[in-house]
Amino acid sequence: MRKPRTARLVLAALAAAALLVLSACGPAQGPAGRVVDKDRYFLNKAWHYRLTTVDKAGKQHRFPVLRGDYNACYIRSSYPHCTEVR
Repeated sequence: MRKPRTARLVLAALAAAALLVLSACGPAQGPAGRVVDKDRYFLNKAWHYRLTTVDKAGKQHRFPVLRGDYNACYIRSSYPHCTEVR
């Protein structure tokens, strides 16, 4: 009688772990700076989003972001603060 309950607990734990791993998927946060350009492109049946920032030293950084971050950040906004305002 104990085996079905144990199997259900193991399956529930595996499902929770899989959900946690899948929710953490996404690009790493890019370097802080002022947003100077945004671009998106369609590739392999999906939209991909990128921001370009300029740091305090004047160096440009282009990096991938999630759609929500792309929509939240406007040109001349401060990244990553623009993603925290939502």
